[in-house]
Amino acid sequence: MNRRELLTVSASSALLGTGGCLTNLGSWDEDSTENDVPGCTQKEKWITDITAGPADPDPNSIVGRRDCANADRPEPTGDVCKTIELEREDGEINEFHSTGVEPYPDPPTAFDEESLTEYVHEYERAYSKNGAVSKYDHSGNAVSVAVGIDERETQVLNYNDKITVVRIEFGVGVETRNSDGSGIASDQLSEVSVYAIDESGIVRTDAEYTHDESIADEILDLVEEGTLLECF
Repeated sequence: MNRRELLTVSASSALLGTGGCLTNLGSWDEDSTENDVPGCTQKEKWITDITAGPADPDPNSIVGRRDCANADRPEPTGDVCKTIELEREDGEINEFHSTGVEPYPDPPTAFDEESLTEYVHEYERAYSKNGAVSKYDHSGNAVSVAVGIDERETQVLNYNDKITVVRIEFGVGVETRNSDGSGIASDQLSEVSVYAIDESGIVRTDAEYTHDESIADEILDLVEEGTLLECF
């Protein structure tokens, strides 16, 4: 199976359940609100303060190079958990369920390569899922999102024993339904994101990333120009 096939299977098989219902539903956490869609998470607000970094950061750290007040990431709120009932030609009813939002992982407590790789994979799933919900959720429709990470293509680099850079490849599957049965289906395959992470914060970019003699400069460009997602 090639990489494109792997990502297609990872996204599509996670998206489509039986009987027209969609699976891969979000988890529940303390700032989630109740709803009538089983397993679907929605939030009236996100309680984590992503702008609260260390008071006196190392000037060579991520937060030392960035302003935590500018931290930003997709955080959809409100009624994103919906069920659309669709009547088939035989009179049977299919239900299409929203997947809702995905809580972001707590700041890492271990900074070895394996732990940070798993952390970045989890963060990307939340980032891509919440980004799609923010983009496609409109009044009355239901949105389902699945994210498949190609773990074989993950690359990890260390910079100055402080900042770890993780490059990942992944696919995102999105499907929406309205009450009249209309909707869209989109598979975005072979997506690439690159993260820089240390004990102070996490940065992300969609840009391609290469291994060459200017790698140190490229890492600094990522830290200083990528999207600051969260300060720890």
